[in-house]
Amino acid sequence: MNDEIDKIKVAYFVGIGGIGMSAIARFFNSRGVKVSGYDRTETTLTKQLEAEGISIHYEPGVELIPKDADLV
Repeated sequence: MNDEIDKIKVAYFVGIGGIGMSAIARFFNSRGVKVSGYDRTETTLTKQLEAEGISIHYEPGVELIPKDADLV
């Protein structure tokens, strides 16, 4: 694909439970990228993402962003 996208190994999404962010998170997850994120509320969509292997936390805090994140 794109050389810059191929360099991303760890991605973190704020608002991962939204329809747009969840789609992008799924895209990266399907490419083998380690994906995690934050959302305010657990929903059916966030539960689906977690079932797909995406780690989600529901408490705010910049310290929870992975130190090795290539994309935030």
